Amino acid sequence: MKKLLCLTALLCLVSMAIAQTQLGYVKTKGRMVNGQLVPGQGLKGATISVQGRTTVLVKNDDGSFSFPIPASQFRLDSVVKKGYRLVDFDACPRTYHVSGNPLFIVMETPEQQLQDQLAAERKIRRNLQRQLQEKEDELEELRAQQRISEEEYLAALQQIYNEQESNEQLIKSMAKRYSELDYDQLDEFYRQVSFFVENGELVKADSMLNTRGDLSRQVEEQLQRGQAIQEQEQLLNQAMAVHAADNEELARRCYGYYETFVAQHMNDTAAYYLELRASLDTTNVLWMQEAGDFIHYYVADFSKALTYYQKSLRLSIAQFGEESERTASCYESLGSLYYYIGEYDQAMELYGKSLAICKKVLGEEHLDVARGYESISDVYDELGDYGTALEYGLMALSIKEKVLGEDHPELAVSYNNLGITYCALGEYEKALQLHQRALEINLKVYREVHYDVAYTYNNLGQAYCSLGNLEEGLRCFRDKALPISIKVLGEMHPDVGFSYHNTGSVYVGLGEYEKALEAFEKALLIWRTTQGEEHPNVAWAYDNMGETYCFIGDYDKALECLNKSIAGYTKVFGEEHLYVATAYDHLGTTYCKLGDYDRALEYLNKALAIKIKVFGEEHPYLAKTYNRFCEVYCDQQNYAKALEYERKALQILLYNFGEESPNIILVKETIAKIEAEMKDKESE
Repeated sequence: MKKLLCLTALLCLVSMAIAQTQLGYVKTKGRMVNGQLVPGQGLKGATISVQGRTTVLVKNDDGSFSFPIPASQFRLDSVVKKGYRLVDFDACPRTYHVSGNPLFIVMETPEQQLQDQLAAERKIRRNLQRQLQEKEDELEELRAQQRISEEEYLAALQQIYNEQESNEQLIKSMAKRYSELDYDQLDEFYRQVSFFVENGELVKADSMLNTRGDLSRQVEEQLQRGQAIQEQEQLLNQAMAVHAADNEELARRCYGYYETFVAQHMNDTAAYYLELRASLDTTNVLWMQEAGDFIHYYVADFSKALTYYQKSLRLSIAQFGEESERTASCYESLGSLYYYIGEYDQAMELYGKSLAICKKVLGEEHLDVARGYESISDVYDELGDYGTALEYGLMALSIKEKVLGEDHPELAVSYNNLGITYCALGEYEKALQLHQRALEINLKVYREVHYDVAYTYNNLGQAYCSLGNLEEGLRCFRDKALPISIKVLGEMHPDVGFSYHNTGSVYVGLGEYEKALEAFEKALLIWRTTQGEEHPNVAWAYDNMGETYCFIGDYDKALECLNKSIAGYTKVFGEEHLYVATAYDHLGTTYCKLGDYDRALEYLNKALAIKIKVFGEEHPYLAKTYNRFCEVYCDQQNYAKALEYERKALQILLYNFGEESPNIILVKETIAKIEAEMKDKESE
C-alpha cells in the first residue's frame, strides 16, 4: 500500500512539472488615430471555453485571463461576450500551441466591425481614385508641354489603366484586413507602415521600409545563412533561433512591400514580394497558399498558382493532418482554381473534401461550412443540375441566417446566388424576389453608391429580361448598374464593361442592334485597355458583337468577330470549353444565314461534341445547339431531320425543367410548325 502511495505522489509531481499556464487577453482592437495609437480596451465578463476543462470567466478589467495546460497544445472552443463577436471568425474553434507569449483574442460589436470595414473600403477607393487622377494629370501636362508624343501619351495612359485596374474582391480583401487589424499587437515600426498604407501614404510607407536596407539582398543572405545552419550542426540551435527571428522580420517587410504595391494595383510586383516571402520558409503553409491565391486571382498564372496550392496542401497534411481547418482551406483554394478553368469534376471533388473537413472540425453551423455549400452550388449550376445547386444554396443561406441575422451583406450574396439559380430553372418571379431582397439589404447597409448595389441591379436586370420585361431590364442595366459602377469604379474598370455588355444584350432583345453594338464596343474597349487582348472578356465581347452583326445581316463582320472570339477562348481555355462551343454555335448560325449549310453543320457538330464531352448528354446547354441544328435543316426543307433535333431539345428540357418551363412551350410550338410543314409538303 505504501509503495502505491509513493508511486501516486511521484505521478502527481510529474504532472505538476509538465503543466503550463497560458496567459491571454480578451480585448477590442487597438486603432491608429491621426498617426497615434489608441489602445484597445479589455473586455471583462467574457467567457472562454477550452476543450476538456471548465469555462474560464474573464474577471479583470484589462481583459486578462489564464488557465493551466497539461500538454503542449490546447483547443479553444469558443469566446463569448454579450453584444460582441470575434473579429477573426477563425480564432475558434482552433488548436493552439502553449506559448510564453500571451494569447490575444480580439472582439468588437457587429456594428463597429461593419463600420470599420466600410471605412477602410472608402479609404482604399478614395486613394485609388486619387492616384489615378494624379497620374492622368501628369500625362496631360506632359502632352500639353509636348514632352511626349500622342502615341507615347496613349501608351502611357493604357499602362496606368492596367496598373490602376481595380478588382472588387481585392479591395474587399484589403478592407477586411485593415478592419481586423489590431494595432496593439504591432511594434511601432510596422504600426506606422500599416497606418501609412491604409491611408494611401505609400511614399512614406516605402521610405520606412527602405530604411531597413536592400530587402532582396538580405533575403538572399538569409537563405545563405539557412544553408550554413545545416552545414554547421554544432551551432544549429543558436543559428536556428537567429534565423527564425530574421525570417519573421524579412517576412514582415516582404508583406509591407506587397501591401504597398497592391495598393497601387501593381499586381506583378506585389506577387513578387509574396513569392519572395514564401521562399524564406518553404514549409510555411499559409505563405504558400497566400502566394497561390494572389497569383490565381490577380495575375492569372494558373500553372504557377497550382504549384503553390499543391505545395501548401502537402505541407498542411504533413503538419496539421488531413482533418484540419488549414487543410480544408487548401482543398478549397485548389477547387476554386479547377472551377475557374472549367474542370468541374476536379473542383467538385476538392470542394467536397474541404466541406467534409469543415463540418467535422467546425460543426454543421459555421460560416465556412456555408461557404463550402455555396462553392458546391456553383459547380452544380455550371453542370446544369439546378435542383441540387438550389439545395446547397438554401443550406448555405440557412446557416448564414442563424450565424449573422437577417440583414447582413453576406445574406445578400446568398440571395443573389439563389436568384441566379432560380432564373436558370425558369422560376423568374422567384428569382426577381430574391434579387429584390438582396437589393434591400445592400441599400440598407451601403446606401445607393456601392459596387454590391450595382451588382444586384445587374442581377435584377437579368431577371426582368427573363420575364420578358426588357424595358425594366434596360432600366436596371443602363440607368442603375452602369452609372453606379462608373461612379464607384471609374470609367475604365472591367466591371463597368459588364454593365455595358448587359445593356447591349437588352438592346439586342429589343432589336436595336446599332445601340447594342455601341454598348458591346464600349465593353470591348474597356477590357482590351485594362486586361489586354488575350483576356477571355475580350473574346466574349467579340462573340457578342459577332452574333449581333449576324442579326443585322453583316455576315462578313460577324465571321471576323466570331473567329477572333474562338481564337481568344481557345488560347486561354483550350479547344474543349463551353465558351468555345458557344462561339461555334454562333458561327454555325452565321454560315446557315449565308446558305453554307455544310459549314454550318460542321461547326454545330463541333459545338455539340464539346458540350457532350464536358457536360454529358442531358445538360440544358445541348438544347440550344439542337435548336440550331433544327434551324439549318428547316432552311434546307429537311423537315424530318429538323423534327429529330427539335425533339431532342424537347426531351432535354423536359428532363431538366419539367412541363411548366416557358422554353418547353416554345419548343412544342416549333415542333407543331415543322409537323405542319411536313404535312403540307407530303400533300403537294
